[in-house]
Amino acid sequence: MPILTEAETKQIKVLIDANGLRYEASGNIEEMIPQIIQFLSQAVPTYDLARKLLYVSDLASLTDKVSDYAKMTNTGQLLLTRNDLAADKSILVILFMAHLASKTAKRESDSLSIEEIANGVGKAPKTIRNVIVELQKSGFIERSDRGRYRTTPKGLMQLESSLLNGSKRGGATE
Repeated sequence: MPILTEAETKQIKVLIDANGLRYEASGNIEEMIPQIIQFLSQAVPTYDLARKLLYVSDLASLTDKVSDYAKMTNTGQLLLTRNDLAADKSILVILFMAHLASKTAKRESDSLSIEEIANGVGKAPKTIRNVIVELQKSGFIERSDRGRYRTTPKGLMQLESSLLNGSKRGGATE
């Protein structure tokens, strides 16, 4: 499979046939997405209702926001690039990065151990354990295997919300 350049991946061609209505267009992804959503809202009335009730994380947008806080190496190692974040937000950022790395095949799993989280955020494992308890109680992360944790959709929503507000605190332990 050939690797596409960034400019090539931003161009899409779409053909949708829904309830006898046809939509066909091509162009820049950023311009096309709102047009597609508008078409679906008109063609499939229940889509508009469902869209208001369902949370689907926008990984591209969240990645842009998180890139100010963390980076991923070519080998899939996750690193926090800022040390002024609260522990809960730091953990959510690193777990999001693991989620993203698994989606892009940089890592096999979207879960991290306490030690991997501690190394990624630069905090002591004891601190990580204490904060993880609160993040689990809030439903922002879940235990996936023995001693391994991953983010939940609620955690993605919390991270997205906290980054939109520009706050340094994650909000889980306040």
